[in-house]
Amino acid sequence: MDVGKLVRMSVLLDFYGGMLTSTQYEIARSYVDYNSSLAEIAEDTHTSRQAVNDILHRTFKKLEDFESKLGFLKKYERVLYSVEQTASACELNAEEYRAVVEHFTKLIESLKE
Repeated sequence: MDVGKLVRMSVLLDFYGGMLTSTQYEIARSYVDYNSSLAEIAEDTHTSRQAVNDILHRTFKKLEDFESKLGFLKKYERVLYSVEQTASACELNAEEYRAVVEHFTKLIESLKE
C-alpha cells in the first residue's frame, strides 16, 4: 500500500474508528500507524496472515464506505481550505497566518471529539 493510501486510512480511522469493531480498529491502527507487518499482527492476534489481510481489506472498504456516505473528511478538508484562504486574504505575516490557521485547526479538531 502506498504512503498516500496509508495516510488516508489513518485519517479515516480518526474519523470513523469508533464505528468499527475493536478487532478491526486495532488491526488497522497497527498496520497504518505503527507500520506493523501482517506477520507481526497475526502473531499478536494469534491468527493467520491471510486472516489479518482479509480483515484489513474489509476494514479499509468499510472506512471508504463510511466516508462516501457521511463525508466527514471531505467536509473537514473543505473547512480547513476555507480557513487557509480566509487567513491568506487577511494579509497577515507568516507568523500571524500560522497562528490563525493553527487556532482554527485546533477548533476543527475539537469538533471531532
